[in-house]
Amino acid sequence: MATTKQQQRRARGFATVLTAAVLAGPGAVQAAAAAPLPPLRVHAGNSSLVGAARCARNRAAGQVTYLTGFGWQASVGILDAVAAKAQGYYSDLCLNVTIDAGTGNPAATGQLVATGRATLGELGSPSDAITDVAGSPSIPVDAVATYGNTTASTLLTMPDITNLRQLDGKTIGYKGAMPPIITAMLEKAGVKISSLHEVSVGYDPRILPRGEVQALTAYKSNEPLQLRDEGYKVRQWDPGAFGLKGAFNVLDVNRKWAGAHPGALEDFLRATFKAFQFCRAHAPTCINDAAKYQPGYPKQLNLQRWQVESGSVVSTLLPGRPLGYEDVAQWQPEYHLLLGYHLISHSVNLASIIDARYVDAIYKGRALRWPGP
Repeated sequence: MATTKQQQRRARGFATVLTAAVLAGPGAVQAAAAAPLPPLRVHAGNSSLVGAARCARNRAAGQVTYLTGFGWQASVGILDAVAAKAQGYYSDLCLNVTIDAGTGNPAATGQLVATGRATLGELGSPSDAITDVAGSPSIPVDAVATYGNTTASTLLTMPDITNLRQLDGKTIGYKGAMPPIITAMLEKAGVKISSLHEVSVGYDPRILPRGEVQALTAYKSNEPLQLRDEGYKVRQWDPGAFGLKGAFNVLDVNRKWAGAHPGALEDFLRATFKAFQFCRAHAPTCINDAAKYQPGYPKQLNLQRWQVESGSVVSTLLPGRPLGYEDVAQWQPEYHLLLGYHLISHSVNLASIIDARYVDAIYKGRALRWPGP
């Protein structure tokens, strides 16, 4: 069955880089920020930093262009890359890295990586990578890392909604496309999907407290924080509480470049993940580094975003697995949603687009080999 344009738009909206922790209520942001989550350990590798041969090898890889998921916000996969450059981790490993701001369009990111105009790019979720490949089966990219093992999306209502069935016949606002994981949650809750009025809205979450919509799809580290900071109380509905699983923040790489420079790719991931650890311990420093890229950068909001998202990553690490680890089982829940809602027209071999060997190579258990290998 061929997908319609509307279905394709819905697929693009399944997840974005504005992903975060599972939030249970108004106080959950503070709790996630303060929770004593264990930092990832660093495994001491070689006693010296980088030998001449390895340095020459990485320099031979040329300029590595990394495309962020959405601007310079303090999301995972953005702030840690900014910090890796600012703290000199890339240059320590003789990598020449340029970071460009993405627009939040996963299809555009996939094409830029596929054509080599970007070396690596950040996608919102496995579904973005799956949808890209389903649309262009020969697209020459591979997913090499997945950060978080929780759903990215949430549904916001005002506090007077205490049962999702109260949304029957009501208006739900979405950005870009209605996330299928939200539709799946509503179905599981017994909502009459055919009765809903789904409308495309802009990026002002205040349309919810103003009553323009009765529910609003959101990203857990973004709109809930904005509304809370403006004094609004809202209720969050987490798909995870309904048994729905997802993942967020996938790194795609140009397959040809990765095949030619596997060591440089490993070292890019190594430096980026070391910066993730640094920003977990020194978030204000990393926020200040990101602020240099954007005039008027909202530091406090981005600090909260980083604390929530990075906390979510650490708290949802797969048992015994390190940051960035990915496998087919991790991606299957989103894949089955895409198939179930006919958002992709044919099956996709997940194993053909996941290449976990680069992450595997830079760890000893959960301990990052720095400077490695």
